[in-house]
Amino acid sequence: MKNTVIIILFAMSLLSSCTIRQDYNQQLLKADSLMQLRPDSALNILKSISPKKLSTRADNAYYALLLTQAQDKNFVVQKDDSLIQIAVHYYDSIGDTKMQAKAHYYWGCVYRDMNQQAEAIREFLIAAPLTEKVKEKRQLGLIYNNIGYI
Repeated sequence: MKNTVIIILFAMSLLSSCTIRQDYNQQLLKADSLMQLRPDSALNILKSISPKKLSTRADNAYYALLLTQAQDKNFVVQKDDSLIQIAVHYYDSIGDTKMQAKAHYYWGCVYRDMNQQAEAIREFLIAAPLTEKVKEKRQLGLIYNNIGYI
């Protein structure tokens, strides 16, 4: 009987930990879905997530990218590139071209905010061919618009 109770408690804790991770993943997906039309709502969702609670490198990278994107879309001037570097390093390491393009674009935006024009141009020029490869015309327009602005 005692062993059965221990097994049941272990199973319940295992299930609850899976549910919590899934909940954060759902919040990231919800923030992403709101990003284009309601970036302020996306930013609020992302601010409510503690990055320490994210359990995988993939979730941390996705969170870092989404938070950087939401801050940019809400005109929050970013003064540090440590957050976006998490996403860039992760997506570069796994070779996800679409996410690499997005991460390098937003790294360029962070450098733009930090008045580091040469670094911003470098990141936009890295993002451009990746963006062309995945046929993201809107993002490609944003890249060239930023390069022209700088």
